[in-house]
Amino acid sequence: MAQQDDATVLLDEDHNEVSRMFEQYKAAKDASKQKVLARQICQELLVHMQIEEEIFYPAYVKATGDQENLKDGLEEHKESRELIGRLEQSPTDAKLMLELEDGILHHVNDEREKMFPKARKAQGLDLMALAEQLQARKEELMAGHAA
Repeated sequence: MAQQDDATVLLDEDHNEVSRMFEQYKAAKDASKQKVLARQICQELLVHMQIEEEIFYPAYVKATGDQENLKDGLEEHKESRELIGRLEQSPTDAKLMLELEDGILHHVNDEREKMFPKARKAQGLDLMALAEQLQARKEELMAGHAA
């Protein structure tokens, strides 16, 4: 990839990857495949939420002053973490996975329609530099989970 993506594109790529994994989970016929996918989905989401909360959200609020979307995003993260905790205990619970998927899709749409457009318009928000920070932190967190 010759051109670097900005922070919103990088985060949205994560959204798209998790959406693909949800589809793979739904298509999986055996429990062992579902367990592997459930673990991957949970890991991806936990890392994604952490980098948003540590890096993107603080920079976003500083540049936009938008506390309302921040509050919504953090509440949605909290709900997702609760579902992830339950899924880690029951990784083949398709109903629970569907509930997580619905929550994540709602959250993704909120970010795409509300946060990301504001972030792109915000003065003093360097989305390219933010993307580098997000990517570096994501790699660090994923390496910690890979062990």
